[in-house]
Amino acid sequence: MLPACATSIQAPPTWAPTPDHAAPASVHPPALPVAAEADVELRDPHVAIVHGQSVAFDGIEEGLTWPALAKALGPRKPGDVVIVQVARTVPMQDLLRAAWAVHSADVHVQSLDASGVMRAVELRSRRDGAPAASGCHLAVFLQANGTLRVAAPGGPREVGGEQAALSLARSLAEERVKCPLKYVAFGAESDASPWGPVFDVVVAVDQEKSAGDARYVLGQAMHVTAR
Repeated sequence: MLPACATSIQAPPTWAPTPDHAAPASVHPPALPVAAEADVELRDPHVAIVHGQSVAFDGIEEGLTWPALAKALGPRKPGDVVIVQVARTVPMQDLLRAAWAVHSADVHVQSLDASGVMRAVELRSRRDGAPAASGCHLAVFLQANGTLRVAAPGGPREVGGEQAALSLARSLAEERVKCPLKYVAFGAESDASPWGPVFDVVVAVDQEKSAGDARYVLGQAMHVTAR
């Protein structure tokens, strides 16, 4: 499912590519600046800070909706920007829920990277009504051992090693030659996994600009239920 901004998707075993195209040349903007103040802060699990007030998660545990947070932030429209500052230890599911609460707006997520530097990345909302652009989708899920499971047009693969995120970032240029990337989803094998290591993967791709003009979104872990 792909509702709107920074929203969650579940990756199937493979993504079907559209016809091959050469990756278009483009000029990439500088790194997104870090905002002095955030609209939402996620410091502890299942709690958001909005305008100095704590907003506890009040949705269903299995779902993404966070009614109290959506109410605290008020309605958002396409073109709005919501700044969300996230501690590295916060579980992925909390950021997924926060992004869902403002799905019509763009979300700028800022966090400390692995070296302790505050950085920001943009999760752009889907522009409803805009002409559909051709391209491929790619999803990256971080596993507990640090290996990245990638669902790409050429089939699923794994990227491991000490610099898995950097290896992935540099490989995306090849993916773009096969088919321009429309969006890249980032997530973890479990939504309970901490956000920090996933953020490092997003930052690596963003710094290399290897995904071109692809939209970054959040990927929701795929849960398999035994029958």
